[in-house]
Amino acid sequence: MRRGQRPAPGRGRGRLERWLIPDLHVGWSALAAAAASSLALVRAVDVVYTTAPPYSALAAGLASRALGVPWVADFRDAWTENHARTHLPLWRRRVEERLEGAVLRRADRVVFASDGARDRALRRVPGLAERSETVFTGFAPEELGRCAIPSPTQSPRLELLHAGSALLDRKAATFERCLGALAEWARQDPSVRSTVRLRFVGLEAEAAAQIRQGGLHDWVHAEAAVSREALGRLLRGAHASLYLAPEGERGGDPIPGKLFDAVGAARPLVALAPPGALSRLVHERGLGWVVDPESAQQLIGCLEGLRGRVLGGQPLPGPGAEIRASLCTTATMPRLVSTLQRVAGRSTGR
Repeated sequence: MRRGQRPAPGRGRGRLERWLIPDLHVGWSALAAAAASSLALVRAVDVVYTTAPPYSALAAGLASRALGVPWVADFRDAWTENHARTHLPLWRRRVEERLEGAVLRRADRVVFASDGARDRALRRVPGLAERSETVFTGFAPEELGRCAIPSPTQSPRLELLHAGSALLDRKAATFERCLGALAEWARQDPSVRSTVRLRFVGLEAEAAAQIRQGGLHDWVHAEAAVSREALGRLLRGAHASLYLAPEGERGGDPIPGKLFDAVGAARPLVALAPPGALSRLVHERGLGWVVDPESAQQLIGCLEGLRGRVLGGQPLPGPGAEIRASLCTTATMPRLVSTLQRVAGRSTGR
């Protein structure tokens, strides 16, 4: 099995995943579509809101829209343009592209979680620009807990944090390149081992083994997963958050939760990602640094610059109060609510 792939499912599940389109939730979604149709027939709702994935949940919106009830379709992840779905056989891709096209054409309003996903959809569906928008997920302050933000000068070394999987969703190659760059950095300057600590929290056992095999475990640590509140404390105790993007040209499109977690903790992001919506957002709003995942020297140069600032007692530039406020759920969610109200209002004449 190639690194980063999910374990092979059992035969029964494998067949279901191959033939149940678009996903394994299609049975539940059929029931949800029937329930939505019943409500639509008696005009018991003003607007139907669906969020995907799972993409089969969009069936409820299609059914309701066919009966005249306005519909807002929200894509938290791209569908056929998703970097994690490039393995689909051609016949299935064509079927799902037709289904996705129906959603994009028939929904009264389409919401995307990133400009990259929206831009790709706009190229496929003429006229979608006027019926679509990007609404970032944002960070919820209550999820990460509240605690004092320590001064970066309290730490005698550069502290970096990565939370979650490093292998799933086609990130294994980026993880391997990252470890290779770290090993080269320590080879060029052995003092890195005593002046930098990188913590991978919630890492897979296979990835932890790669760290040990590379001889990095004295300063690159694999740790157990923690609660969201504990993660907030770890982020605030670090100088920066690390993000590994999926491989491939679409890997720079998703706006990861790690970015919003870092913003919520007032910490910059160091992202190994190709050009795309993520790099534009990071650069435009001053959220950190994006480096080419295939360039070890670029990552080394970035981290060396951060280490120099920390050891010199200089704070790393994090997102300012205004930027943080704009990416908090108290700012992003009202936009979504406003969209639902507008679509519902056009139907009811309010």
